[in-house]
Amino acid sequence: MSASRKEVFVIQSLTRVGDVVFRLIAEAAEAAGVAIFRLDEVAAGTSFATALKHAIEKAPLLIADISDANPNVMYEVGLAQAQQKPIIFLASSARPIPFNLASARVLVYDLTEPDDFVDRLKSALVEALETPYPFTPEGARQEAEKRPNVFISYSHKDREYLSRLLVHLKPLERDNLIDLWVDTRLRAGDRWKSEIKKALERATVAILLVSADFLASDFITENELPPLLRDAESKGTRIIPLIVKSCRFTRDRNLRHFQALNDLEGPLVLLPPGDQEVVYESLAAEVERLLPKG
Repeated sequence: MSASRKEVFVIQSLTRVGDVVFRLIAEAAEAAGVAIFRLDEVAAGTSFATALKHAIEKAPLLIADISDANPNVMYEVGLAQAQQKPIIFLASSARPIPFNLASARVLVYDLTEPDDFVDRLKSALVEALETPYPFTPEGARQEAEKRPNVFISYSHKDREYLSRLLVHLKPLERDNLIDLWVDTRLRAGDRWKSEIKKALERATVAILLVSADFLASDFITENELPPLLRDAESKGTRIIPLIVKSCRFTRDRNLRHFQALNDLEGPLVLLPPGDQEVVYESLAAEVERLLPKG
């Protein structure tokens, strides 16, 4: 490493895939004119705790790959956040982002597109070193407050429709234009009910994938809909119903006042795949329309 270059500390799992990602990080860092190092490169001859403390303190910027929510990685991230250090978070497109970091900037990468990953990480490195505050925990929190928080409520029996919708919303999430929450992001050990409650409280946009199964779900009707409907009235939370299957939507006393995105006579289940894509894109465009201007 060159003494004249800033040294960025990389936090990640030490695995075979992690090594592949580290090589791409090194390529992006070289292009940005910075050096990188990992804990295994500086821990020899000293204790883990001492080496970690020194690494976090001396680095002007950190990169953390949170793809697998490895306990060691999350521990190191926690120590860095406690010091309000700026962090560029990375996550594989194949893995959900841990809920407690969902409001942070996260650069989502796909190892089948390494050049795109390197280019975007290079830009992020340059930006973070020039303007570090948005990459600190407090800065990330303030940024998140400016972005729509999108909550998706659905029946697990309609999971196939959720999966396709997430594809259409992914570009908005990847570019940090929205904070997206859906219960598939819950991990083993999460206190799922409290996490859902937190997500509901933050929601500024709620997408409802409405079907007979949705309306029949006691959990949805007792735990998710009441706070969403209350906030729609008191805080202006935007409710966007998407009719996925024929149901009593127009006769439901709580939901019938909301304008569904699609034709009630043509729920997604009755549409050919091409027409379904048009509806998904219309929903993504509606969410994008709600983004802050400027």
